[in-house]
Amino acid sequence: MADIRKKKRKQKSPLDGIIKVLAVLCIIVAVVLAGLLVKEMTGESIPEPETRGDIITTDNISTTDAETSAALSEETTEKETTAEETTQEETTQEETTQEETTGEETSQSMLWAEEDRIIVNPEQENWSLVVVNGTRAIPEGYTPELSSVAGTDVLMDSRVAPYYTAMYNAAKKDGITLTPYSGYRSYDRQKRNYNNLTEEYMYKYNLSREDAAIKAATVILPPGTSEHNLGLAMDICNTYDSFKNQKEYKWLTEHAHEYGFILRYTAEKQPQTGIIPEPWHWRFVGVEYAEQIKNSGLCLEEWLTANGIAY
Repeated sequence: MADIRKKKRKQKSPLDGIIKVLAVLCIIVAVVLAGLLVKEMTGESIPEPETRGDIITTDNISTTDAETSAALSEETTEKETTAEETTQEETTQEETTQEETTGEETSQSMLWAEEDRIIVNPEQENWSLVVVNGTRAIPEGYTPELSSVAGTDVLMDSRVAPYYTAMYNAAKKDGITLTPYSGYRSYDRQKRNYNNLTEEYMYKYNLSREDAAIKAATVILPPGTSEHNLGLAMDICNTYDSFKNQKEYKWLTEHAHEYGFILRYTAEKQPQTGIIPEPWHWRFVGVEYAEQIKNSGLCLEEWLTANGIAY
């Protein structure tokens, strides 16, 4: 019986060895496959023997790294752009504030008390050159002889209306419509407009009536001090600042002087006029003088002074 058992063990011994070898091989293969699978899933590449980690080129940057680098670059650019825009915006706001302050200070110095204003004669010899502003006013009861312009119900001084109509018709031939928006205004209407804006500024900016009146005068002059009260000015098409970008404005800058009109209020001359830029406001001064004033680069007050013309 013992001999039989010994024979059986001897017969099984080689098989056991083979099984053990195969088992070990299977374990090794499984480990290798598992390692390769993990590397493939994590996106890791097997480094080349001579690759230097301290040298980075586009050839050895992975797609993920390249995208990250691009994203960082884009983020930096956006931050720089935002910083630049912020700086520009702050600068613009500062400049705007300075301009508004300057305009208000100028207006305050030009907005004399009503009893201190110079009363001008609108029917003087050089009637087309009469200057009215915060310090100069027409008599309260003055009303010019009026006529409608360009077949509308908008009125101007009768001596001026034919010139505006001629300008309107000439522009029409060029495909431009110079719609008469606001011409002559009565003393009472000017007073109403001015007082309404003063009250609006009192509540909008929390100002005293005096300060609100000064601010309002940079937009709407007090009654008797506006060129609209003279009947010598026309607001054309609209009263928006964007008018300066329209084809009608371009036509006016090229041809208005041919019919005796000048652009009265510009940003450059606000310290002299006390009025905000109004690209829509065109004043009649006469064909004889309009081109000279335009070419001089001076506002009406400056040009009259430079030429020794009393106003």
